[in-house]
Amino acid sequence: MKPLKQTSARLRAYLLSLTAKVFQVFAVVMLLCGHVVAADGLGSPENSGVIGRETLFLEHPDFEENFDRYEVLEHAVKIPADVNVLIFFGTWCHDSQREVPRMLKILEVVGFPADNIEMVTLDYSKNAPGGRAVASAVEFTPTFIFFRHQTEIGRIVEKPATSLEEAISELLVQQ
Repeated sequence: MKPLKQTSARLRAYLLSLTAKVFQVFAVVMLLCGHVVAADGLGSPENSGVIGRETLFLEHPDFEENFDRYEVLEHAVKIPADVNVLIFFGTWCHDSQREVPRMLKILEVVGFPADNIEMVTLDYSKNAPGGRAVASAVEFTPTFIFFRHQTEIGRIVEKPATSLEEAISELLVQQ
């Protein structure tokens, strides 16, 4: 019976060694996959954060083309100067590519101060550095959040049922 115990002990040691090696290979593969995902921008924080209009247009020309092409409706209302707009969006998102340039054009045409606009790009997981998107309960892109005196007065999410101009007007009237 001694040989069977020795064989069993050797087999156990071999299996433990093999398991450790498989785990090491798995860990290396996961690390490499993580770098590939980051290089593609999936969930990568390098592709999210605060961005200015000039940088947005420079890095994503489709946004500038859509901005230039959009014609603001005549009934766009002036937005009070004590309002701030926080825009969460994804440069990869088709709704953002359409609606963010429109919003920026509306805000420019009605004379809204550029200093009162903050734009935050999100990664594919709709996250932003510092957890800002989570803290603001952003689920869909784009999300336009309007504040007065640091208090949210309303938001427009994705594409409004009417037009952005009408949605802004309705949001301001409710105040």
